[in-house]
Amino acid sequence: MSPQKFPEKYHLALEQAAKEKPQSGLNGFEQEWNLLDEELRPLLTVGAGPSQQSFVDYLRAECIAPWQAQFSQLEVFHWMIEWATRPYYSPRGTIYEARLMEASLINSLHRAGSNFGERLHYWHGNLLFLTDISHDSLPGNWSIAKRRYLEKCVDLYGDTLATAGIHSNLSLPDPLFAWDFMHLSASERGDTHLDEFKSEFYITATRLLRAFASLFIATAASTPMQAQVKDGRAVVVLTEHDSIRNLTFPNPRELDLPDLYRSYSDYLQNSYDLVRRGVRFGNNNWTPVRARSFAEPVERLISTTSDELTHLYTRGLFAVGQATPPEEMALQIEKQNLMARINLPMGRVEVRVDDGGHSLDIDIANLTLKHLLLLRIYSDPQFARSFRYDREDIVRARNNENLAAKFSLRAEIENPLTAKPTSMRDFLKWTLSEVKPLAEALNMWKDLTPLVEMSEGGRNTAEKFRARLQGELGDGNEVPLDILKEIHFEREAQVKSDVERIASEYGLLGEESGKIAEFLQRGRDAARHAERQTTPILFRPRPQAVVEISYPDKTSEILDLAQQLIRIPSVTACPDERYDEVHRAGSLIDDYLRNAGLDVKFFDGKYPAVYATFPGASKENPILLTGHFDVVEPEPDDSQFIPRIEGDYLHGRGAADMKTVVATYLVWMKDMWKVEASLRPNIALLLIGNEENGEAEAWGTPHVLKELNLTPSLFIAGERTGEKGNELFGEICVENRGVMRFDVIAHGAKGHSGVAGTGDLSEKLIAARSALNEIFAKHLTLKSPDGWQSQAKFPFINVGTPGVYNVTAAEGILGVEIRPIPQDDVEGLRLKVEGYCAENGLEAKFSVMENGVACDPNNPALKALIEAVKQASGGQEARIGKKLPGTSARFAPGGQAVVWGQSGVGPHAKNEAHFIPSIEPYYRSLNELSKLWK
Repeated sequence: MSPQKFPEKYHLALEQAAKEKPQSGLNGFEQEWNLLDEELRPLLTVGAGPSQQSFVDYLRAECIAPWQAQFSQLEVFHWMIEWATRPYYSPRGTIYEARLMEASLINSLHRAGSNFGERLHYWHGNLLFLTDISHDSLPGNWSIAKRRYLEKCVDLYGDTLATAGIHSNLSLPDPLFAWDFMHLSASERGDTHLDEFKSEFYITATRLLRAFASLFIATAASTPMQAQVKDGRAVVVLTEHDSIRNLTFPNPRELDLPDLYRSYSDYLQNSYDLVRRGVRFGNNNWTPVRARSFAEPVERLISTTSDELTHLYTRGLFAVGQATPPEEMALQIEKQNLMARINLPMGRVEVRVDDGGHSLDIDIANLTLKHLLLLRIYSDPQFARSFRYDREDIVRARNNENLAAKFSLRAEIENPLTAKPTSMRDFLKWTLSEVKPLAEALNMWKDLTPLVEMSEGGRNTAEKFRARLQGELGDGNEVPLDILKEIHFEREAQVKSDVERIASEYGLLGEESGKIAEFLQRGRDAARHAERQTTPILFRPRPQAVVEISYPDKTSEILDLAQQLIRIPSVTACPDERYDEVHRAGSLIDDYLRNAGLDVKFFDGKYPAVYATFPGASKENPILLTGHFDVVEPEPDDSQFIPRIEGDYLHGRGAADMKTVVATYLVWMKDMWKVEASLRPNIALLLIGNEENGEAEAWGTPHVLKELNLTPSLFIAGERTGEKGNELFGEICVENRGVMRFDVIAHGAKGHSGVAGTGDLSEKLIAARSALNEIFAKHLTLKSPDGWQSQAKFPFINVGTPGVYNVTAAEGILGVEIRPIPQDDVEGLRLKVEGYCAENGLEAKFSVMENGVACDPNNPALKALIEAVKQASGGQEARIGKKLPGTSARFAPGGQAVVWGQSGVGPHAKNEAHFIPSIEPYYRSLNELSKLWK
């Protein structure tokens, strides 16, 4: 295939991969950091005696929010931590999440520091304080085999291990491999399997990317400072070298073998030999670039096995002399696992040479270059193939890498492909020219701008550090503690600014923006629940700085937002309510409205709520648009939270009830704020997170209305009122049934079922059910010719324990739910129920008690709404109706509420879907209403 055609094929493969595996990706980023105290010394342990633990264990357990903690892990020593992004299909998305993780670390260290009464810090690269390294530097809860592996590393490499770097993971879309593999000729394909085809490429890519490792070091160098001892004093020195981290971290020659990645067969043969000889004894294959599989990490397998061994030995299940000692057995397990894992399908290339601490744009540029080089290697069978990974190439590569670590972009090296002398900047310029056509075709060239500037003489991060410090130090080279702290504070300020930028523009990522949105929402929740006023990073954009995405029409914009909401499983009204997801949905809504510039009040609690108004609008008697962002449990499983569009319908849990209408409200409020102030209506918005379970707890509708002391002119509940599922305009339901829920409880005493007199609570409750039906028939309108009638149901009866037959129950419960029309007397009904229960030794426990509502037909706001729908429909009279299912309208003060929504089918069912054509007429109706209610 011609180079001009490859970008098109790659785009198609990318689209297919994203469709098949939306949570997967091509790029990942692993970031390591050192955790430091107020004096920039490494944090070791907290607590004393039996409760002593590594600081990093404490941080992860107590200070990092649970959802964020899953992306962090231990990294060798007490003071080190690693965070790994999820895979992304774009380098930009990967770096965005990486920066959000750094922000999460900042907040977590702030929380830990508040607990200990001191300011804590973090730093990339090498430690800035000389530290004794020993076996005691390792966290104490490692498994036998993992600890033994780390102790051996400490014995061999000592304090050179105490560096924190960046690992970039690179891969290509699986459909690209599959298509090309299946189009090989029979002779080319032979007996090769697709996995072997992929493995061969990743080994080749590892080989060829090694040629560029010195370039990666040069563009990512950022560690020119080094801890030293001068005249018995511990000092930090600004050196003449740019990547002290790369000069420090071990890269043993005995592991960096010529021919190791020359071919897949060479890789297998050399790797087996390294393990057999004990040179490779764990995850210590620390070449600058290495091929990786997606299998479970070696140390995790070893950990599981050694845990099992410990359990067996401590229980004495092997006689003395029969079992190999645990330490020796752990060594054997480790070796066997390593041998078994060598011949696994390769799935990625890992580049391990980058320093951290860069600007957002430099990080994006560095990862983008690696990504483009991988694509160039795949698409062009001639590119860089002169690098054979033989002895001469490896000697040259190691020398280039050493020079790059010392002098970065100022280095004079041997061209790894021609062996001719060249400058690093010229090599960078050549490399950029080689990927430029591909970068332009994939719309990535602008992302390489920082590297283009470096190739033309611009400074990398290390050179910027040096220039800044030399300006303050003059002729000296010792960096005082106060300047070091200032650099740390500046980094935190930069990360905060980066997060604001990401929160403003992440929507431009397209399909993958949902991942970043999720991190922002959860980061906001974690910040909100911590020390609210002092949390350094709030995961918010700068006010009104959000980059708006262009949509072909208003329906497309609303659908995009509705799908974002549907993807959040904000489930209530079940035993396993997902509180964190309900908060995440609330955070998305809060974000959206704040970013649009509206006045927003977030009601935080078990069930959040969001109230929004137009800045400067009248606070008196607004029309209140209302809705909810919680949903019932999915059916059959969480796949219902993956929205899909089929024809005229948006499918997914919450599509019809009622996240599409919520999205419509949000977009409309955002758009209305942009119009001239005199044209804005007196309309407010209230969205709550516990409608499905009855709103009895804060912050349900009645709680918010009371807190705000708010009496709306008209309360509009945006629930579905196009009941057939194909109406363009839903009815305006001026009457709505209420909700009444109570338990009838029968009390007894536990006893043997064979002993007379223990009683049967089920009989009492069944009799109560019959008696209550008679009471309901007298006090409720249970039948009506027009169908406007109350409803009484007995959703459950619970007596005893399933499977236990010989013990009578101490308590039985009969659940009752009534949906009364406003014409029925529910207070009188309640008195009758309580009277019956008292007479028959039962207890009535009421949890929800709300009457139905009927809006005054002369309400001016109602008349305005009816006229607005008429105008939006081209002069057709609005359809007036009554809503049978209970809604939040029952909480409207004075009953001045309507239910008016869009069309859909299957709320609470597995076939739930929203009728897309009903979105735009509803939006137009809101526009007409805005003209009539100032």
